[in-house]
Amino acid sequence: MLIKLILLLFIAHLLSDFIFQSQSMSDNKSKKAITWYHIYHVAIVGVLSFILSLNLNFWLSAIILTLLHLLTDIAKSALQLKHSSKNFFFIDQAIHLASIVIVAYTYALGGEIDFFVNLRIRTIATIAAFIFITKPTNIIIDNLLNVFKIQISDSADESLPNAGKLIGIVERFLVLALILIGEFAAVGLILAAKSILRLNGTQKSEYVLIGTLLSFGFAALAGILITQFTC
Repeated sequence: MLIKLILLLFIAHLLSDFIFQSQSMSDNKSKKAITWYHIYHVAIVGVLSFILSLNLNFWLSAIILTLLHLLTDIAKSALQLKHSSKNFFFIDQAIHLASIVIVAYTYALGGEIDFFVNLRIRTIATIAAFIFITKPTNIIIDNLLNVFKIQISDSADESLPNAGKLIGIVERFLVLALILIGEFAAVGLILAAKSILRLNGTQKSEYVLIGTLLSFGFAALAGILITQFTC
């Protein structure tokens, strides 16, 4: 029951922190330690955490989780103002995830968790995985490349706006779906087909390769975790 609650809160986190938070909202939050964007964002966090907990008695824990999320975001914004060249994304996310686990565990200590909708853990994990491999994974990959200062120099070549992000989402959906049904060989075929791509310039080729490996890696990891640790 605890694992189920954590997964449900993880879905709420993915939706509120990635899907329903636009880039402009995130940028505005970084301009000051606290803004109305912080309040609006954590309101979404609180509502989704309560609704997706599937537990009417979770309201107080949802409020606590909302306050912890707000404090974390304020701290992140304050640090970004002082250290604009540093990336605090992964520290911020680690604290949010730790808060979810702690709040869920504390709530579970109060007694049996009574969900008003009884979903299998595998179903919840699969939903979480498919949400994770969309916009959240794009943002994670972008931040990983930023942390390791991996980028390509400007060139005259032009590409379609956001084409890479869309391609990444589609390929991760395919990989995760194929792993869930046990078609591991087909995953290899997809990777081999993409490797046919030939780009002029070593930098761009390496950049595409790194992005592809990270993209496939996250999708494969999600699929393996679901198939091996859920029922």
